[in-house]
Amino acid sequence: MTMVRIVAALALVCGLSGAAAQSPDSAPGQAAAVAGPDVVAEAAARGRRLADDACAGCHATGPIGPSPLADATPFRDVVHRRSLDQLEAGFAEGLVTAHPAMPAFVFRASEIDDLIAWLETLKDAEDA
Repeated sequence: MTMVRIVAALALVCGLSGAAAQSPDSAPGQAAAVAGPDVVAEAAARGRRLADDACAGCHATGPIGPSPLADATPFRDVVHRRSLDQLEAGFAEGLVTAHPAMPAFVFRASEIDDLIAWLETLKDAEDA
């Protein structure tokens, strides 16, 4: 899920999509920012913790360093091999790979959103 979709989903969850929240400086009819960088950063931080807990035994989950398991692709490389939408779909279907050493993972929707937020930061860091 891209950040735009995450922000839109948060807006719906918070009930702000139909009723515009007004900031003191906004003109009538202008909605205040629904979800700012803090919300995205918090999702990415949760995604990093989840990746570290579930995946760091084999994969490098951060922006630098080798994977503990030599055959496990670092996450910073995975985000350039597959689109974030493909990764999101894979997480939703239950992550299964062709190599037998990797266990099957099933993530909740909120965990997938957080993982994608973390992976997006890795992709953005490499693209910068």
